[in-house]
Amino acid sequence: MQAANNTGALLRSKRWRHIEKLVDVVPFLAFFVVLFFTEYALFGIADALLGIVFLFFSRTIVSEPGLSFANYLRRLAWFFVMSMIATLAGLHPVSMVVVSMLFLLVITILHSDDYLPRNFFWLGMGYLMLLIYPVGPDDIGSRIAATLLSMALATLFIYAMRAIRVKTGKLDVLARDRGYVRRAFDEVGGQLSDLAKLAAAGAASAAQDAVDAPTRADAERIAEALHPKRTFRIAQEYAELEYGTVFRQGGLLSGRQCYTFALLLCCEQLADMAHASAKNVRRIDEDERRYFEDLADVFFDYGRDKVSSVRQMAERLRGFLATHELDIVCHEESWSGVLETMLRTLEDVRLSRDNSTPLLKSIRYRARFMKDNIGLKHAQTRFALQLALIVGFGMVVDLLLTRFAGTAFGIWIPITAFAIMNTYADETMKATLNTTAGTLIGIGVFSILVQVLPDAIFMPVIVIGGYLIVLMNFHQIASVAAVTQMAMMALHSSTALMASATSRFTLVVIGVSCAMAVIFVFMNTRRSTTIRTKVAEIERIDLRLAENIHQGIEHGQVNLWRTVQLLYYLHMSAGLMAKLAASLTKEGERTRRARRRAEENRSLLEDVERVLQANYQFAMDAEHAVMLLDPRRVQSASADGRSARPDTTARIEHIDATVERLENKLNRLERMGYLEDEK
Repeated sequence: MQAANNTGALLRSKRWRHIEKLVDVVPFLAFFVVLFFTEYALFGIADALLGIVFLFFSRTIVSEPGLSFANYLRRLAWFFVMSMIATLAGLHPVSMVVVSMLFLLVITILHSDDYLPRNFFWLGMGYLMLLIYPVGPDDIGSRIAATLLSMALATLFIYAMRAIRVKTGKLDVLARDRGYVRRAFDEVGGQLSDLAKLAAAGAASAAQDAVDAPTRADAERIAEALHPKRTFRIAQEYAELEYGTVFRQGGLLSGRQCYTFALLLCCEQLADMAHASAKNVRRIDEDERRYFEDLADVFFDYGRDKVSSVRQMAERLRGFLATHELDIVCHEESWSGVLETMLRTLEDVRLSRDNSTPLLKSIRYRARFMKDNIGLKHAQTRFALQLALIVGFGMVVDLLLTRFAGTAFGIWIPITAFAIMNTYADETMKATLNTTAGTLIGIGVFSILVQVLPDAIFMPVIVIGGYLIVLMNFHQIASVAAVTQMAMMALHSSTALMASATSRFTLVVIGVSCAMAVIFVFMNTRRSTTIRTKVAEIERIDLRLAENIHQGIEHGQVNLWRTVQLLYYLHMSAGLMAKLAASLTKEGERTRRARRRAEENRSLLEDVERVLQANYQFAMDAEHAVMLLDPRRVQSASADGRSARPDTTARIEHIDATVERLENKLNRLERMGYLEDEK
């Protein structure tokens, strides 16, 4: 009976989630209907396809957290560029082939990387869709007008939807960020509380000549739980969540992202220091134990929502620092340095609401990233070359079939090839199978609908119903089936049903064949190669971070937000590399040389684990040095008319010792020569 009740509850839960999803997509579907049929009435079917492009642009951007208007305009401008290039390319067959190859190559390189490999998708798909109905020179003005109208309506819809979501709490970015900070504070509070308990157990055992078994087991359990990697993973989870937004900002963190991530880094440091203290728990006296216990209460207050605002948390932390101090100087320097950095960050509330990023700086940053990450060893460069070649090949086949065989809508060949292409061959194969299955299902469903639907409502039902299924995103097969019905509708207007079905399936098969003819031969990419390039990327971040800290030693402070950004990418790249390493088994299982490849992958996994561990330790020491060199300590001291307390001889010696450890770990990373390039 209980099992039946649980099953029923699960089904109701799934049904409710589907209803919520349907309610969520209804406004987008309504926007699409208005935009598509407005464009259709004013400019014709050729420009009505812009409605599809801007539907998915709106779908992506409405839910994007912390979107500044400047970044929105930059992204909107790309869609205008896309439509103009597609319009000019469609004026001549040769330009269709050449410009399409160049456009897909450039767009893929500029708008994708290993973590967001298909971020360019709708810029590329929109470009190809506009070539379904190419316009002549006399219609360029009409295309510009249709594009500008689409941009204007999309902007009104996007900002209206964002305003509604803010009002209803669905787009409360500050609340979401505070949720991550609360999780990290609660984790730190728990580890400090466990450290205090461990110290009490150590004191009790020291008072006895021998430790009884239950006390020893308790102490070992608590010591094992005191590990900063849990806090590190919270920061890494936040870094991955924000990466889409960061990438589309040119790779720079906004003020809000810097603020939140800096707090998470402070929590990492506190957890790391608690872990270090647990190793020498017998040396913790009663005063230190009480220090950790009281500090745990401070973090629990905010982490468990007893203190509701950042201002109150800052007051609690300020009060703690005023009344608590450790006797051992180096310990005091470490704990007070990190806590004071956290306090200064908490008080910078203006930064927490700043979603802007400097345009010129983001362009320079992106240019430097591309300089470091464009090369034939890099997966996305190879993927961009593959995609450009496949689309160009598909365009040539399209023109040959259109010119010499009179085939309608041959442009679906490069569109199909483009849609199924992924970075790795196994992903492309999976998309190919889904596309083939979805096409057959779509043809079958269309054959039924064409018999039962009246002509008057046939087009609206197919278009609206099709895009409702696509927006619901049940599965790739369902989405392909819905798109196939719309494609069949265009064909069926001029040919018989069987001819339409045969033509559509043939074009899909040719498009798939174009992709298959290239992916296993030209610029094939492997996850193991990508992992090696990510190692090189992490090494560059490490070196730049160490360079910033060395400069900070000379000047007495570091560029705080520059180092926070470097630490962000250190977390981000390490997380990506770990995920890529975990997916290596896909390669091993899908190759003829499965046994040898699997053995190589196991060895690589072990190497990656060693690199990640060494880099994690490097990150901990780098963070510690950054926080001790926080430039705001001098500013706050000057504003209060007092000397900067952290600028003590002990503090300088502490920083020097930290940097020495940093150098040793950097040298260790450089000596790891087993992750060399593949031969």
